[in-house]
Amino acid sequence: MSFVAHPAARRPGLLGLIGDTPLLRLERSSPNPKVAIWAKLELMNPSGSLKDRIALTMIERAEERGELRPGMTIVEATSGNTGIALGMVAAVKGYRLELYMLESKTIERRKMLRFWGADLVLTTKDDPDSHIWGAKERAEAAAGDVFYIDQNENADNVATHAEWTAPEIVAALDGRVDAFVAGYGTGGTLSGVGRHLRQRGIPARMVAVEPGGEPRARIDGLKHSSETYQPPIYDRDVVDETIEVEEEDAYRVTREIASREGMIAGLSSGASLWAAQRVAETMDEGNVVVLFGDRGERYFSTRLFE
Repeated sequence: MSFVAHPAARRPGLLGLIGDTPLLRLERSSPNPKVAIWAKLELMNPSGSLKDRIALTMIERAEERGELRPGMTIVEATSGNTGIALGMVAAVKGYRLELYMLESKTIERRKMLRFWGADLVLTTKDDPDSHIWGAKERAEAAAGDVFYIDQNENADNVATHAEWTAPEIVAALDGRVDAFVAGYGTGGTLSGVGRHLRQRGIPARMVAVEPGGEPRARIDGLKHSSETYQPPIYDRDVVDETIEVEEEDAYRVTREIASREGMIAGLSSGASLWAAQRVAETMDEGNVVVLFGDRGERYFSTRLFE
């Protein structure tokens, strides 16, 4: 199956290294010998996560529309990865960056963001969406002096994965995608990949991963469908089912990614792999693609590395 690279991949410099990430068969992680589990290694993007794709696309399409102009400040709410990706792109392009993030996020993320020169505003952990409200208030008060990325409501987020991530997966497996498993954060990845697969007539089982258990698991970057704020870009019509992952299962499988497959991945990768394994158990044969969204180094200060 032919594959035409996304235009971003043809640019010179660091930003041209975004995307075209490997799809790796996990040799020791499938519970079903007739089902292959393939990891889309988004952790191999330059800043270390899948958010490199949307950071570049959302900035450049805003530039094309004239919404983002030289001298403006970019504002965004982030759980870490989008902010880190924006830090990289903003540094290359010369924009100031102001980020809102929950005070409970890891110290590694704070240090990375500030190292890129971002202004970081920490918001209360008592409200899981306080960083979103903070960014919205800042953007509304600025009246044109800033550009609010708004990844949760930005259609370019979904388009990025429909036009870029999904075609890479389809090409790598020659269209033989039987299931796609990814964490629910903004919903952009699930919505975009699902849209592309549906348009191509590929009947893959679309599986969203959410934190579960009682009390509910805390897994950086993942939301639960019961939370107050639900990203409007999330197209639930392309998602066939949702699997909840308990915190201990996410931690255990994230460690197994290192001990069995040799990669230090983030906690959402472990959660998503646990869900992919449950999907594989129900299948007779086929290919399951699971998204590995970020690297594990930004979790060193958590109990994942105890």
